[in-house]
Amino acid sequence: VEFRYASAALLIACANADLNESPDEQEAIRNLLQKTFKIPDRTLEKLFDFAYQANETYYLERITQLIDEHYPSGDKQYVIESLWRVANADGIIEEEEVNFIARAAAAIGVSASDVETARRKILG
Repeated sequence: VEFRYASAALLIACANADLNESPDEQEAIRNLLQKTFKIPDRTLEKLFDFAYQANETYYLERITQLIDEHYPSGDKQYVIESLWRVANADGIIEEEEVNFIARAAAAIGVSASDVETARRKILG
C-alpha cells in the first residue's frame, strides 16, 4: 500500500511539475496505477487525494525516502520509467518535468545513466 501511495504521489507531482497537469497525463497516471497495482476506482481516488494534498517537499523527502529505503532497484527503475510515461503523456516534455525526474531519481538512488536508459526505453 505504501508503494502505491508513493508511486501515485510521484507520478502526480511529475504531471504537475510544469504547473499544467493535462487530462492526458492524469489518464496516463490512472492507467499506470490500475495496470500495475490492479487498484479499484475507489482506492485510486484516495491515492489521488493523498497525492494532491502533499507538497513537493513532502514528495521528494518523505516519499522518495520510503522508496529508497524499502524497495529494490527494479521497482525504483519502474518508477522512473513511469515518470517518463507521465511526462510524455501530453506529447510535450517540459524542462520542469525533466528536472523533477532527475531530482526524484537522485533521491531514490537511481543513477543518471539509468534515468537516461529509462528515457530511451519509454520515448524511443
